[in-house]
Amino acid sequence: MWSRWRAQVEEARNRHRRYPELDRQLDAMQADVKLRTWLDELADEEMGEMLRGLAACIDAIQDVVGEAPERPEGTP
Repeated sequence: MWSRWRAQVEEARNRHRRYPELDRQLDAMQADVKLRTWLDELADEEMGEMLRGLAACIDAIQDVVGEAPERPEGTP
């Protein structure tokens, strides 16, 4: 399915090179299709590892934010 979508995006992109906004939208769609295709190809173990790493990053950010001293009101 994604390969068909990718081909349609590429075909539309080639027809509308004259319109930069359309090109930008098509680039975004193409990037989304490539990302979805890449995610679909990941093995369950790889996906699990990625999600565990993401969870660890989120936990680390929350720890740092929780340790930050409070700033008085009106302080930028």
